[in-house]
Order: sequence, then C-alpha cells, then structure tokens
Amino acid sequence: MIVGSLGDVIFEASAAGRVMTPSEFQADCSARFEEHKVVGAPPRLEFLSAELTAMNLPIRLRADMGINPAKEAEKLSVMCKGGKVARLILAGYSLGDVVLESVTQTWRLLAPNGKGPYLLDLNLKLKEYV
Repeated sequence: MIVGSLGDVIFEASAAGRVMTPSEFQADCSARFEEHKVVGAPPRLEFLSAELTAMNLPIRLRADMGINPAKEAEKLSVMCKGGKVARLILAGYSLGDVVLESVTQTWRLLAPNGKGPYLLDLNLKLKEYV
C-alpha cells in the first residue's frame, strides 16, 4: 500500500514486507513583517508576505523491512545535492512542490555482515518551491 511519495521515492507498507514510511510530518508556516518606528508612539507592523513553508520529515529505514537503507538514503542525498524539485504527497494529500534542503543520516546499527547500516534514521528538511 502506497502511503505517499516524494518525486520518485515511494513511501509504502506492502504485504511483501517492504516498509518505508515517514514516522511523522511537521510543517512550519510563517509570515514576514517589517517594523516601522514611529516618533512618540509604538512601532507599526506592515505585512510583507508569507514565508515559504518549511517541512520536516523523519524516516526510519530498516534492512529487515525489505529495503536497503544505504541505497535509499543515497537516492535522497542525490536528490538533495542536485536541487531536484519534487511533488510531496502524503496520505492522499498533495503538499505541493518541494526541494530537499538537507538529508541528515544517523546510523543506529550496522548490518551483521559489517557492510552498511542495518537501521538508519533519516531526517529530511524540505522547503516549499514556488
């Protein structure tokens, strides 16, 4: 069952045992204001525009869930380094076009054969692309 995607990267939980799903999703919406000083009165705020939405998407990759953690992490790192714009879809909602600003890897366990990670946590920092 596909639960979402980030461009070519599919988030899924399948009967065949392949599991790659985000553990949570955070979005930070903010606005930009200019403060104008006024003599003898409090400053006045002027709304300039909305800021780009910043998003955080943590993902845990496990070798026993039918994926190669190092390979999936590398695919996302290449996407980040290339500045690729991708559509983010989660739980049936299109969250628009985004870019990967950073991919942080935390290797939790090494594979029993000593080749690569067995358990790898990723933290994807995304930004809205307009």
